[in-house]
Amino acid sequence: MRDTLKQVVKNTICIECKLPHDESGVNKSCLSTNNDICFKNENSEDLAKVIYNGIVEFAVNQYDIDYDNLALEQRKVILRRMRYDPSASKTAKIRYGFYGEVLLDLILRCFLNTNVILARGYLYSPIENSEVKGFDAFHIVENKEKLDLWLGEAKFYVDFKKPITDVLAKIKTSLSDDYVHTNLLALIDWQDRFTTSSTRLKSILDMWEENPEINLAQQMTEHQIRLTYPVFIAYQQKQSDEFHASIKKCIEHIDSEFKRLNVTIPGSFEHRLFFIFLPLSEVKKIKESVVEWIDSQEPLI
Repeated sequence: MRDTLKQVVKNTICIECKLPHDESGVNKSCLSTNNDICFKNENSEDLAKVIYNGIVEFAVNQYDIDYDNLALEQRKVILRRMRYDPSASKTAKIRYGFYGEVLLDLILRCFLNTNVILARGYLYSPIENSEVKGFDAFHIVENKEKLDLWLGEAKFYVDFKKPITDVLAKIKTSLSDDYVHTNLLALIDWQDRFTTSSTRLKSILDMWEENPEINLAQQMTEHQIRLTYPVFIAYQQKQSDEFHASIKKCIEHIDSEFKRLNVTIPGSFEHRLFFIFLPLSEVKKIKESVVEWIDSQEPLI
């Protein structure tokens, strides 16, 4: 990631608090194994600039980017590596999923020090012209003892309730052996485009080549691989709500839906799960600004 972008990200959003937060009395979600993280943004236009400038490095491997011709690289990404139809209506464009996905990618890299395995744009098919299926981020953090495989989920809506409900309703699938196995299978053919190498990850991917009957998710524990599942929720904070009160409503909705949906996590692998919240003042305006700059090919930082 270019240093200028990283600095802009850190100037635009900051960690306001982690949950549980004793001072405000806001607990972490009942699903979270780790602290939930709450970010704050003071300027909607600056956040739109972060998203717009983060597209190219979200979509393709940094080693495939010609940084001397960044505008050209950005245009190729928009037309070939993500769902974006320049001829679509503004209403259709603001419904695309990349806004939250780009922000999640930037947050993981800039604040949580992850490394990208595979940029998400490689999994996009211009022929299908639909949102890329599967996890919204493929990152890792590795040390001598363990490999953390960060497979993330990103939501960017006006109302926080629907995306939270959608995530919880799907979590039995998202954190199942079969779903994780399928996502790992998708990585096999792209190993030559991996940004970060990992002998642990390569070893289990190679195992499938030798024995395609195995379930890769069921091999993770034996190879000291843990799944980390960050769920990013960007939403519009009501004007009547103070920051922590707004976050508390998200937590209460998670707890309520957890009980209503009888949420369970079936995966055989070790996992960590936490939420990342980003309350915003003008969700629609942020997306509209990004669309405007994409269509006018605004200069990049």
